[in-house]
Amino acid sequence: MALRGQFSGKRVYLSEKGLERNKKYRVEVENLTTGEKTVSNKRTSGGQIRTSVSMNARGVVKSVVKDSNGGVVRSQLAVVTADIDCCIAKLVHDAINCTCKCDQCKEDLKLAEKIFLLLQSATYDATLGNEKSAQEKYNKAKSFCTERCACGC
Repeated sequence: MALRGQFSGKRVYLSEKGLERNKKYRVEVENLTTGEKTVSNKRTSGGQIRTSVSMNARGVVKSVVKDSNGGVVRSQLAVVTADIDCCIAKLVHDAINCTCKCDQCKEDLKLAEKIFLLLQSATYDATLGNEKSAQEKYNKAKSFCTERCACGC
């Protein structure tokens, strides 16, 4: 199983293995952060489904694969950090190039660490299937970026 977002945050890639051969499944992909949802029907090839979906993938993304009876066969979560990664990069860049004698440089680096650790924790929660916790940590990391960074990502 694999669910991941493109680095730009504009596409989601889904790969499911171990399914019945030559069978049709319903694939639902939802961005839990924005509420955007796509649904498609895919037939397995060699017992697996590989597909990509164009959507705003920034945030916590959930995929559900259902059989013809509507029963959930597989479900997985992923955290796509494309919009927050630029904030972390900007904070680290500013901290490295800082020439002031105050503690602002250290604060930028500490904030970048905090945001990064929140995203890592959200990703871990997603691997455990904890939708609510992953979403809360992602939102917290995003709020730190928008309150301080304002890099326009």
